[in-house]
Amino acid sequence: MAEERLIDEDKDKKYRIKINADGEEELVIEGGEQQPEEEAVFDVPVVEEDNEEEAVMTPEQLAAKREREEQERREIEQKVGELMKKAESECALYRYATALEFLEQAEELDGENGDLHALKLSAYTRNFTDYSQVVPAAAVAECVDKYTSAEKKAEMLKLAEPSLEQNIAQLRASVTDMKNRNDQAKAERAVKFEKDRRTSVIAFVAVFAVFACLAALTGFFASRMYSVSTGTFLILTCVFGGLTLIALIGLAVAARYLNIMCRRVRLNKRNTSTQLGRDLLAEQEKLRASLAVYAALKVK
Repeated sequence: MAEERLIDEDKDKKYRIKINADGEEELVIEGGEQQPEEEAVFDVPVVEEDNEEEAVMTPEQLAAKREREEQERREIEQKVGELMKKAESECALYRYATALEFLEQAEELDGENGDLHALKLSAYTRNFTDYSQVVPAAAVAECVDKYTSAEKKAEMLKLAEPSLEQNIAQLRASVTDMKNRNDQAKAERAVKFEKDRRTSVIAFVAVFAVFACLAALTGFFASRMYSVSTGTFLILTCVFGGLTLIALIGLAVAARYLNIMCRRVRLNKRNTSTQLGRDLLAEQEKLRASLAVYAALKVK
């Protein structure tokens, strides 16, 4: 049976030691009637844990700093809004280059404004009627995908989808045609270049063999040119030495020819080595950019 004893008492509290059902002593504090104290409520701004400057500020200083930041934010929003209105006016007058200048200024102030990026994409594509600048437009489309609302993207897609699909279809046909012509041209050149390379290899090996033989004969006669008093070996050493020098020059020419032929074979495999190949790469880049714009406007 649990028991308890009064160990102290004042007008406010009673302290008891109570023996609980397990036979253990525990302290019980019974408070007297107390009037609840009113707590002062302060609006203290939250301090960033990693902001050392704010950590040493008083609540008043921190509140003032927050107010300044809010004022700056409102001023930036107002400035961005003004620039976007100017850009919209320029787009309405078909002055897209000027509109893009205003939008670039606005983006420096607020790079996460979805409506700004949407307007910028519209300016780059001349309201989705001209895709000559689709490559830089694709970079803007990434920001549209990230910051623009789903409703706005759906609205833009409705306007852009017919022209985008037509542009993508034309680019795909153009890329396929250019790739076929480029591959055929490379195959035709490869036959000639491979033949020239084999010829250059044979020429190099032949000249090298002549050079090696002449050099060996020069060394042979040079090692014996003083063995006879007639000077025969000395004359032969000079003759074969001269021929070896000529063969060395011929070997350098053959090596250069071989290098040129090998380089042609390597360059023929690269699209960047011909105008047709470079045009193909540019067309492929436009196709990838158009697909990126299309994908960015689709609501996930």
